[in-house]
Amino acid sequence: MLTRRNALAAPAVLAASRPRRRTRPILFGANRLAWDAFRVAVPRAEVTRVYYHGVNRFPAEWPDGAVGARAVVSFEPHPADLLAGRLDSRLLAAAATAPHWSMIVPWYEAGPANPRRYPSWVTARHVQACQRYLHRLLAPTNVRTGSVICGPAADLHTWIAPGLDWYGADIDGDWFLKGGMFEVSRFERRQAANLAVWKQKARSGRPRVVIAETNCGHDRYRAVWFAMLAAWHAEHEGARLVTYWSEPGRVRQGTGTGPWASASDQTTDILRQLSELYRA
Repeated sequence: MLTRRNALAAPAVLAASRPRRRTRPILFGANRLAWDAFRVAVPRAEVTRVYYHGVNRFPAEWPDGAVGARAVVSFEPHPADLLAGRLDSRLLAAAATAPHWSMIVPWYEAGPANPRRYPSWVTARHVQACQRYLHRLLAPTNVRTGSVICGPAADLHTWIAPGLDWYGADIDGDWFLKGGMFEVSRFERRQAANLAVWKQKARSGRPRVVIAETNCGHDRYRAVWFAMLAAWHAEHEGARLVTYWSEPGRVRQGTGTGPWASASDQTTDILRQLSELYRA
């Protein structure tokens, strides 16, 4: 079990996180604002997260600010505009410049609790409709459409369209900390329950999984959190695991984070070693 005690010992973290079996790899990454520094510390990093806030805001070309990374792009299309085809030309033009297995998600973290404070017209019906439309529109391109939730997938069925290319979640390690230790059994139950929903939605026993945003607000626990998360998904269906790092003066995407500069040497060492262990 990964606890507060072995959070301070890097070899123990790696030994405790090594899975009994492995299926698909874990591809690590970071949000674009932290990508350059992250890639220096974790040379095998491959995935970045790019956010476009504001209705219908989207670039003319696929974002290339994170050189060498496959981007998970979040944007906020107005359902009426998207479903009427008014955004088709812009989206297809950008997708034409995207590398293989780029990813897009409309209205990430949408749900009944509305943690992103989206407009009232961002409903489950509209979010699913946007996901389905993008999936059909972008199927001939290199861009794959998915869903990113925040919370238990079992409570968000109506916000997740079936048959998408990938399924994901934004998740903080802080949610599973109690009394200075991770509640490992609660963490594992959440991951297993989410995966069960994603398998049902994907109509596949092996859905593509993306942990699109993750961190832990306490640096002393970060190495353990990343190791625990990677080990669980490596033993199941694999995942793309994108760490999130805040910057001063910018909106934080969640409470469980901090600037990349606050990451300890142990955290960066563990991320580098995990990326090497799980890549193949």
